[in-house]
Amino acid sequence: MIWSVRPFVRILIFFVIGILITRYIPAISNISNELFLSISLILLAVAISLTLSSLKHRFNWLTGLIFGILITTIGILITSERSSINNDYPVSEKYETYLANIISNPTESKQAVKATIMVTPVEHDTTNQQKSIKVLCYISKDTLSLNLKYGDIIAFEGKLAAPEGPLNPGEFNYGSYLEQNGINYTTFIGSNNWKLIGYNPSNPIIAIAGSLRQQMLDMLSKNGLSGDNYAVAAAILLGYDDTMESDLKQDYIMAGAMHILCVSGLHVGIIYLVINFLLGFLRNNRFNNIFKALLLFSTVWAYAAITGLSPSVQRASVMLSVFIIGNLLVRNRDTYNTLAVSALILLIINPYLIFNVGFQLSYAAVTGIVTFHQPIYKLIYIKNSVIDKIWSITVLSFAAQLATFPIVTYYFHFFPPWFWLTNLFTFPLSFLIIATGLAFASTIWIPMLPQFVGWLLSGMIYLLNYVVGMVKHLPLSGIDNIYTSLPMVFLIYIFMVLTFVMLNKKNLVMLLPVILVLAIIIGLKTYHQYIILNQKKVVIYSINNYSTYDFIDGKDHVLITDSILSNEESKMDYHLKNSRIQWGIDNISHTKPENDTSLNNLLYSSGNFMYFNNIRIFINNGTKQYYPTKSKLALDMVIISGRKSTDLDQLLLVFDFSRVIIDSSVPYWDQKVISETAGKYGISCYNVKTDGAFVVEL
Repeated sequence: MIWSVRPFVRILIFFVIGILITRYIPAISNISNELFLSISLILLAVAISLTLSSLKHRFNWLTGLIFGILITTIGILITSERSSINNDYPVSEKYETYLANIISNPTESKQAVKATIMVTPVEHDTTNQQKSIKVLCYISKDTLSLNLKYGDIIAFEGKLAAPEGPLNPGEFNYGSYLEQNGINYTTFIGSNNWKLIGYNPSNPIIAIAGSLRQQMLDMLSKNGLSGDNYAVAAAILLGYDDTMESDLKQDYIMAGAMHILCVSGLHVGIIYLVINFLLGFLRNNRFNNIFKALLLFSTVWAYAAITGLSPSVQRASVMLSVFIIGNLLVRNRDTYNTLAVSALILLIINPYLIFNVGFQLSYAAVTGIVTFHQPIYKLIYIKNSVIDKIWSITVLSFAAQLATFPIVTYYFHFFPPWFWLTNLFTFPLSFLIIATGLAFASTIWIPMLPQFVGWLLSGMIYLLNYVVGMVKHLPLSGIDNIYTSLPMVFLIYIFMVLTFVMLNKKNLVMLLPVILVLAIIIGLKTYHQYIILNQKKVVIYSINNYSTYDFIDGKDHVLITDSILSNEESKMDYHLKNSRIQWGIDNISHTKPENDTSLNNLLYSSGNFMYFNNIRIFINNGTKQYYPTKSKLALDMVIISGRKSTDLDQLLLVFDFSRVIIDSSVPYWDQKVISETAGKYGISCYNVKTDGAFVVEL
């Protein structure tokens, strides 16, 4: 890494440190902005003094460090300001009337229409001016809500709620995901609780782009594309994936080709290459270069607007914009520096993007391609131009996967082994599909031609779907349930960098640190397996309206839930998959046995009584009445379940216990009574519906 030509790489590192400090040390945000500004000015004055002094060469390192601390401070300031925008918003527990402007293209789900809105309360006191806030809303699906569009203004009655954090171990943090996009509240609006009152798009360009996208979608459906072909065309060309079936998406995931469906850097890059090729006739002079740069810049952002300005498209467009400007202004342009500039721009706008998996994957993939493609490609010299192109595409795909697989396995626990084979076909096909899509958009005004281009486009997409669908029939089509901890992610990247430097520089001195890092990775993996083999725990999960219990002993476990939930695979995966992978257990579930029985030789069940690893558990679901006896039966815990009311006073006459767990199937009114009664007797009471899953380590 040559630092002298990559100043923005250093700036980016220090800025990211500021974001991380603010995120993981919340007390930093409580320090006043005035104090931070004072510190910044002092640091700036010291740095300038050192730069201008005669001792500047001796203290170069100190000047760089001070500037670095200054940039870190700026990162803290910007992140703190961003996090305070919505957090101090006064949210009422009661239903209120709000005005809202729809600022995203509404999307349709099974039961609702989802959109991002800017909300302002309708105040009776006009002297109390409220600010607007970004909210994710779900509107009951009907004829009216399906016709909503970007820029519509609605009045609605509802209440704002902060999104729930993860309630189960390892569960996806939806609240954090929304926060990364500047959304701190959600609301549900019933069919009779809203009214369309006007139209005033906050950005007319986006409104026009949204209208153009809808016209393009209509034209695709009228000119030979239907079913899966239409769904994939809409996703690849216009970033519209609402009509795509989950099975088709799963095929693309298994093939390692999901990036093709998400309009991102690949698509924007292809648009750039096509337009750049078409402008190749322009002579190389300053006027033509400026004209070409402006045209490329406008085309990239026009396409980004038409595809809905999704975060991935914004990232790619900013990245390419910096590349276009850098190519115009700087002769000796450095790719790493260009990447750092684009990342810095995005993080200044929204510091929380650093935690966004899409952001991480985008920059990891591009960095991997820039770093690894040429060194690996040059290992083999191929005379035949066709085979050479195949080798180049294979290396390109491998470089991107090499750089992203630690992140992919950390978040998604999945790796597609046949990605290299898939991408041999999908890269050229996606290029042809997007180029043909541009031709389709350019010829929609010519009679008969759109039908021919649409037919051609449909054929290409059919071939793409066929290739992707074949991968699942190959042996070892996907490696699932991979567990990678966060420390292991960093260690894998350190191992990759050290190994690359050692091989590229042919420096055997690096062999020792490479072996050391590899040993630590193996040690962490071994330690994780040791923990799995020795774990013993009882888990009462928090899944709304369901009773779900797990009894875990090593890799063996018994998951008890009702038959309705066990058949909802996607819901079970959402709540439990990450913890299953971390704990090394399978996804087999059982319904509660009716008779005395032993399950997996781990759990003994007799009616409502359960015995596991010397823990005595009673599940009270209100199906039976229990009467006082001379001596109380000692229990380690009582789990309250079901919708029937529970008389805790009566249970205390029969059983001796000091811990009560309220599971997620208990209605709110009964939860309150049980909690109050438990408090009266000094009994520990835990409510998984509000406090999250209850885990007992044995």
